[in-house]
Amino acid sequence: MKTTSSLLALCLFVSVAPSYADDWGGSDKAKHFALSTVFGTLSAMHYESKWKAFGVAMIPGLLKEIHDESQAGNHFSGKDLAADALGAAVGVHIGHWIVTRRGIGYQAAF
Repeated sequence: MKTTSSLLALCLFVSVAPSYADDWGGSDKAKHFALSTVFGTLSAMHYESKWKAFGVAMIPGLLKEIHDESQAGNHFSGKDLAADALGAAVGVHIGHWIVTRRGIGYQAAF
């Protein structure tokens, strides 16, 4: 429960960052969510700590937003990062469930 509350607080904090003409309904958010879910699942199958897996899963999305900020006419999107955080959280829970359900232990996951 504490983890879920912390993730929701993080998403809320990130989503209030300046977002220019960025909206919540774009297909871009679905792509961020989907890819971060994959990264979250894979990292949770490798790292036993859910927080470590979550942090690793957030790296690609954060790097993409930093790259976007460096391009002319583009910007860092807090909403994209919030979609990444939600996807990573879902993926971490899926990956952790897969490892514990299969009974394979973290060292043998990869």
